[in-house]
Amino acid sequence: MTIKKKNWNLMHFGLTICFSFIMQFAFCQKLQTITDRKDILIGEQIKLTIKAPLNGLNKWITLPDSIPHFEIVETAKPDTVNFKDDSKAIEQTITITSFDSGSWVFPPLPVEFAGVGGQPSKWVNTDSFLVNVSYAPADSTNQLRDIKPIMKVSVPDLFWVYIAGGAVLLLIIIYILYRHFKKKKKEAPATPVSKLSPYDEAVAELKKLSQFNLQDAAEIKQYHIKLADIFKNYLGRKQHKNLFNKTAGELLVNVKELGLPAENISELATALRCTDAVKFAKYLPLSNESEDCKHKIAEAIKLIEQTTNNQQRTTNSAS
Repeated sequence: MTIKKKNWNLMHFGLTICFSFIMQFAFCQKLQTITDRKDILIGEQIKLTIKAPLNGLNKWITLPDSIPHFEIVETAKPDTVNFKDDSKAIEQTITITSFDSGSWVFPPLPVEFAGVGGQPSKWVNTDSFLVNVSYAPADSTNQLRDIKPIMKVSVPDLFWVYIAGGAVLLLIIIYILYRHFKKKKKEAPATPVSKLSPYDEAVAELKKLSQFNLQDAAEIKQYHIKLADIFKNYLGRKQHKNLFNKTAGELLVNVKELGLPAENISELATALRCTDAVKFAKYLPLSNESEDCKHKIAEAIKLIEQTTNNQQRTTNSAS
């Protein structure tokens, strides 16, 4: 009994080995490695197609990160192929190249198949193949080739094009500046023509201010605007200048040049600042404040008139 049992175990072991060998051989027969070429010039590409039956496939190939002497150019997605007997296979095309001259072996790639009848899974490698990488053959004819003749290059004269372009650009700049300053410049109010002297005209206009109602907000504003214009018109006529666009500070600079006392200039500055506050800050002074502003400006006009007349007489006497 013992001998028979041993013989049976040996027979079972032998059958298992044979069956495994047969299955391995069958898988190898079904796993195909197809290349379109094996002799290339440096940089040329090889199409490597790997095909395996889908039935029993457990794990498809995984390409390594790098393969010595070879570069992977493109890896197509695995595709399923149907056969007439309703069987299916999976195939994948890999494009490779090499930049090292010589003969190099492309290594096998592992594919895992599931075991049959409770057997462990089987790893089957694709076929490795030899690739010959060479340089392009040298020209052995040693024929001399003509040198290409010198080509004449015509250089266009763009002098007048640059001149015309510069002139157009200059005109555009001048036009832009003209429009800018024209828009920015404020049109000065026309100076009224009067047969009266500057002083007499100013006194007459100051008297007209009594017509304004200093209890009404709108008339208070017009009162102070008119008051400032009377002073600007008077001083402008005396100095032969247009002062309507001047600020209170610029008017005071002109007055200081006439040599007026500092006290009178200070009172004039107070009156002009009050008119600016009414005009720009919507300040509404009391009626007595408005009257005081008129009085200070009237006194300033009177003092300027006396000072300029004295200066004129002194100049005439000296001449």
